[in-house]
Amino acid sequence: MIEIDGRNLALPDIVAVADGASVSLAAGALARMAASQESAVATSMRRPVYGRSTGVGANRTVELSKGDGTDTHGLQLLRSHAVDAGRPLERRTVRAMLAVRLSQLAAGASGINPAIAVALVELINSDVVPEVREFGGIGTADLQALSGTALTMLGEREPLGGGRARNFVEGWATADALPFISSSALTIAQAVLAHEELSQLLDNAASVAGLSFIAMSGNVEAFSPAVAAAADTPAVAAAANDFHGLVEGSGQPARIQDPYCLRTLPQIFGSQIEELNALGTLLRRLVTAGNENPLVHGSLSEGSNDVAHHGLFQMTNLARRVDSLQLAIGAACATHLRRIDLLCDPNYTGLHPFLARDGAGQSGVMMLEYVAAAAVGRIRANAQPASLQTVVLSLGAEEDASFASVAAAQLQSTVQALATVTAVELVCAARALRLQGRRPEEFASHRLRSMMTAGYGLPADAADRDLRGDVEQATRMVLLEH
Repeated sequence: MIEIDGRNLALPDIVAVADGASVSLAAGALARMAASQESAVATSMRRPVYGRSTGVGANRTVELSKGDGTDTHGLQLLRSHAVDAGRPLERRTVRAMLAVRLSQLAAGASGINPAIAVALVELINSDVVPEVREFGGIGTADLQALSGTALTMLGEREPLGGGRARNFVEGWATADALPFISSSALTIAQAVLAHEELSQLLDNAASVAGLSFIAMSGNVEAFSPAVAAAADTPAVAAAANDFHGLVEGSGQPARIQDPYCLRTLPQIFGSQIEELNALGTLLRRLVTAGNENPLVHGSLSEGSNDVAHHGLFQMTNLARRVDSLQLAIGAACATHLRRIDLLCDPNYTGLHPFLARDGAGQSGVMMLEYVAAAAVGRIRANAQPASLQTVVLSLGAEEDASFASVAAAQLQSTVQALATVTAVELVCAARALRLQGRRPEEFASHRLRSMMTAGYGLPADAADRDLRGDVEQATRMVLLEH
């Protein structure tokens, strides 16, 4: 059970909800939302409030007055904004979105009726998952995804996978429509899931690179304390220390100076971890940020209640952070491919070409290099900055967009492609070490022994054969904690 209090929500807890954990709302969160609702109602009685007493988008100048459908305007807004297209997203992605949205509402700045949040808890715990499709958001709030969620809560739309629609709420007041959908919860959730998977994957990828380093008798001088002390960033220094601990005592170096794919491992992984940490810091803020538009603030009891119409929903920083991480990952791909290439080279391993069983012209792991290159092509395409895009919509009322939604979806795609590249390197490195007669117990590093043991769990047969199963097994390995 994950308690949502609107103040703190760990990213692994969002992953837990995505994977099926139940949620509860803290009493303090309910009280905060009730006070925010009272403040919003009072404010809307003395001044225009976007989405409560006016239309939205280019209709922001249209005043909603009693008798012209004000009582049903919220429901109409949800229905009109619920359109999306493309393939349905996975259940765990949508459940992560629901957890993020609940946490944001619990922050108490939306003015929404707390009963909506209570119904959202029931939706999550009943494992009724709205069907959300891939095209809709542009980085200025996931209006379509959350409107569709509201229709699912109302029983108007079948959940993902079909089945019986059911009511979690009775009706939807106009005052609660925009506050519910004014969020980039889907985009944030996608970034959270990708961030958490990358945290484990990059750690494992570093261990796999360590195995390649040993298989090619790399020179540990490149990771010495002196090098770490001279590093240009703390992340690179930490990576140098990590690699030194991984491979120290692994054998005599074959070269005075290694190729870049081995010698610059601290820069390669340090830069990725630096960008990953920066994204994580931003995400931890966003998952508890009550920044709906308009923002309800102040205190009704103190007479300072008001709203602020703003643009915090434009996920500019999120798009930029994801883009920066994508660039770091994309830039590292050349060295991933080069290590795989050199593992196939007898000059670096002392083995037969392509790690074949013998020198009779067998292809060995030759085609794995092609698989890795195809995955790298996807990563590099995803690394094209999404934050450079823009668009003008709603009769010119909204003349820019961050496209953080595109960036987050691309990052999820990158995770899967990078897992494939890392898996290919693991298959090659493990085979090389096995053919060299190296054993996991030779090495002091627990991380290295664990990854090497995992690699040795792959099929030992070095004869030419179908390697699809090896890659699939290795892919599962590099996504797990070791």
